[in-house]
This record gives sequence, structure tokens and C-alpha cells, in this order.
Amino acid sequence: MSNQNFQVNLQGMIDLLSNHLYSNPGVFMRELLQNGVDAITARKRTGQAFQPRVSVELYSSKTIAVYDNGIGLTHHEIEQFLSQIGHTSKREEQDAADDYIGQFGVGLLACFVVSDEIVLITRSALEGDSLEWRGRPDGTYTIRKLDKQVPIGSTVYLTCKEEYEEYFEYYKISELIEHYGLYLQTPIYLVEDSYERQMNDSLPPWQMSREDAMAYSRDHLYQPCLDVIKLKSAIGEVEGVAYVLPHALSLQAEKRHKVYLKNMLLSDRMENIVPPWAFFVTCILNTNGLRPTASREAFYENDLFLNVREELGECIKAHFVKLAETNLDLLRQIIRVHYKSLKSMAVEDQELYRLFINHLSFETSMGTMEGLDMVKQAEHILLTSTLDEFRQVARVAKAQGLMVVNGGYVHDFELIANLSEAHPQVIVTVIDPLQFFKQFQELDREDSERTQGFLALADKALKPYQCRTAIRYFEPADVPMLYTTNEEISFLRMAQNSREHVNELFTGIVDMVTNELYEVPYAQLCFNYNNAIVRRMVEEQPPALQELTVKMLYTQSLLMGNYPLSAEELRLMNESFLAFLNLGLPAGGQA
Repeated sequence: MSNQNFQVNLQGMIDLLSNHLYSNPGVFMRELLQNGVDAITARKRTGQAFQPRVSVELYSSKTIAVYDNGIGLTHHEIEQFLSQIGHTSKREEQDAADDYIGQFGVGLLACFVVSDEIVLITRSALEGDSLEWRGRPDGTYTIRKLDKQVPIGSTVYLTCKEEYEEYFEYYKISELIEHYGLYLQTPIYLVEDSYERQMNDSLPPWQMSREDAMAYSRDHLYQPCLDVIKLKSAIGEVEGVAYVLPHALSLQAEKRHKVYLKNMLLSDRMENIVPPWAFFVTCILNTNGLRPTASREAFYENDLFLNVREELGECIKAHFVKLAETNLDLLRQIIRVHYKSLKSMAVEDQELYRLFINHLSFETSMGTMEGLDMVKQAEHILLTSTLDEFRQVARVAKAQGLMVVNGGYVHDFELIANLSEAHPQVIVTVIDPLQFFKQFQELDREDSERTQGFLALADKALKPYQCRTAIRYFEPADVPMLYTTNEEISFLRMAQNSREHVNELFTGIVDMVTNELYEVPYAQLCFNYNNAIVRRMVEEQPPALQELTVKMLYTQSLLMGNYPLSAEELRLMNESFLAFLNLGLPAGGQA
């Protein structure tokens, strides 16, 4: 069996690279600027004295010329580097760090998107011949020696092809140069009709003071920011700034970070250069050490890239730690804006949890409080799993001096349940609403014996409604009883109430669910022995009036808790109410 070589359609390959490798036609300007800057870098290494310069000149014939006074090319180098796709003069080892921007030897092909021919006039700083190279998208090229000597360096000529006239207009060329090359260290000039303007004399954001960087966000990103964070990673030679966004952002929203490679814009919509949890910032970064992909619009996600991303994340975390110590008001403002998403990320990331838990706000029986204030006030925290459970016990818990936190909002339960990870001295107990009454003061032996008969009567009266009773001392005294349920009981109440108004199929489903329970759960009605009405009912009234009062208080507790009443409970409420009216009204004929 003999080895065979692939047959490559060169014209098709050039079309693929020039029309599909890059995201937009304007990338050709980036590639020309990059080649010019790299050529100047190479000439600097020879030790020759010269004034580095790249110029882009526009002609009325819809032609542009991009000149650099870099090292130029010899005849051999033209053959080696321009006429072999994928061959680059920039480096021997692709992962090695150096001063060059390019590395793949395919960048010049981007010019075929806007021009049907690429003309290169060059003279090497190492040899004396002036040469012309003409390349065409069908894969053919010519090289010839020029009679007239040209300056050291290279000039690329492009003539507009149909439908790309816009890219040869002054305003568009100016826009592209500023977009890609605004922060390049080599001076870049735009020339038209002898008018010359330097395009890149601006200070990059990562070298600005904090105040100037804040102003940059307002003037160039067109939005004020809450804060600016300096970013630095030694391993990837990365420096930059992260702007804290002034508005809430969904975790699923597209993240757009502006990233430069050796001061040349790589991408203005890179998503993954910082950790996913840093959704609340938009970054402007420059790197010298990360390796770009062939399109130079992203980076290889190798170990170096992942380590850089982690280090940038540490910069952001360290900034928030510092804010907690130096500018707590600003930190609280940031948390208020990004509250929901920060809670979501804190659940997933232990470091973020420790970073933010002290400053996240929660609804408690003592009012809305931040995590740190909660643990300062109470070392034992009670946690409800639903909003309904919290509403059942919050008022009574406050009167007892108990710290109860509402875990019914998204992520709040998980955040508070893990509070001891950040504060080991704190004990967090998840409330069983049916056992909450045990937090209250028990009756002494004498009072307990006095109320036993009443509790037996009350349990019997409320058994048809799946409710048990207890009696305790608790505050406030004007609350005669506390009715508590759990999710299972609430579901069964809903199902039973629905059963009365639906068809036989749903009735059968409800019966099946109920029958599968090992034990039908009971709600809890705890009477307050501090309440004068309850005390009189227990100690002074005959059993018939006690039963009537129990039924009245039971239905009242359902109304106060916004629980839907079943038909049987509505009947009970009406009958007990009418019975009380009858007891209070004088007999017929009496004045």
C-alpha cells in the first residue's frame, strides 16, 4: 500500500480562509496593521536606527496603500512566507512568548475579501533589492524585481472590488484603524490628499487612573459604571479594568468583554475571559502572553488561559474584600443592583458565598437585615422553608425575641442554611411549623393539669379538620392562638377543597393520594395562655361553650392566615357565629 497526498483546491482554500475565517470584512485592516507592526518589531531587533511608522493612504481610484518602514522581505522570504499558506516568519515555537502579534501566516488572505488582487512592494532592511509580489484569489502569484529603489519596508496596495466600496471610504477606514489599532505603540497615520492625521495617540484604559477610567466608561462605553476594578495577571501578561455594571443583568445575558493582544484589538465581544460568576462586570483587557486562534478573535482555552481567568477572578474578589473594609456603602450599592444574580452565584461558589453573605439582605422576624447583623444579634437562627411558614410564625417569633429568617425566596433557604460555614458559632435550625409551639414557655404543673380536659375537648372537636391542639405561654398576649401547617398539609387542604368542585376523575386522584399516606398529617393550633379570653375559656366556661369557642377560634385562625375554607369549615364558622349571637342576644320579649 502506497501513501497518497491530498489534492488541495487552492482557490477554494483561499476562499475558505478569506471569506469564512473572519467575522467581518473589516478584519483586513487589522491584518495589515498587525503585519506592519510586526515588521517594525523585527527591524528593531536588528539594532537599526529608524523612526517607526505605519501609514494608510487613500486614493481617489478606490485604492488604499498601507506602508510600514519595518524589516521588509527578501525574494526568498516572499517565496517562503507569502506564497505558502500557513507558513509564518513570526516564531519557531507557536507557544513561545514574543513581541509579535501574528503567527499563522494566513492574515494577508483577509484582503481578498475586499480586493481581487494584493500587490506588495517591499525592500528588505537586510538586502538591497526592491521587489513586487502580486497575489490573486485563484492561487496564482508573480514576483518581479523593480528597477526603481523604494524605501525600506513594505507597502500593500488593495483596489476595491464590487460591493465593498464602503470599506475604501475615509470615514470607514478611519473607523477601522481606531477600532483595531487605537492603542498600538507604533504611530499610525491616515493620509488623504496630503492631509495626514495620527490615529493612535490615546492612553489605553488599563493605564488610566481610576477617575479617568470611570470617565472613559461614561464617554466611550456610553454608560456610567458603579465602580472600576484594576485587573492583572502575571502569568498571562494581562492587565486591564473591569467596570461594574450600573444595572442588573441576567446570568444568561451575552457577556461582552473587549480584549486586546499586544495592544491590537482581538475581540470586542469575548465571553469567557473572566469566570462565569463575574457576570456583573464588563472588561477591557490587554494580554501579551495568551495564544490566539487562527482568526485572532479568540484564545486557545488551554491551561494557561484557564489559569489567567482564575487569576482575574481573584482580582475581582480581592477588590470586593477591600471595599468591605474601605467603602461599605459602595459595596452595598453594588449588591443592591445585582442582588438576585449575586445570590444565585453565591449558592454555587463557596468563595463568593463567604465574600457576600455578610452583606446580602434577608427578611427576618426582626425586619430586613444583612447577614452580618443577623449573626451579631442571634447565635441561634430559625429558618422557614416557605413564605407561608414565615408568615405564620413571624409576628409571634418577634414577640419572643426569636430570629426567624424567611427562606421562601429564591436561594435564601440555601444561603441561610449554610450560614455556619462563614460563621461557625451560629446554629441554624430549619423550623418544623408543626413543632414551632415548643419554642414557647410551657405551662407549670398546676396550669398543665388544669388545661388537660380542655385540650382533650379541643382535640376531639377539631379532629374532623385534621388539627391538633396545644397550649403555651407566648407573646404578644393579644394573639389568642397560633395556627401552623406545613407544605404537605397545605397541599392536602387544597386537594380536598378542590375535590368538592371537580369531576369524578380528579376526585379519584385526590382519594388515591390521600390513601397512599401512611398517616394523615395534622395541623397545629396552639392556644396562648397569656391571652385573657383563652384563660377565661379554659378555666371558667362550661364544656359546651368551650367547644363552641374552640370552633370559632379555629375558623378565625384560618381566615387570619388566608387559608381557603372548605364547605365543612364554612358551615362550622357560620354555625358557631350564629350560636354566639344567640348566646349574646336577650331572650325574646325582654328589654
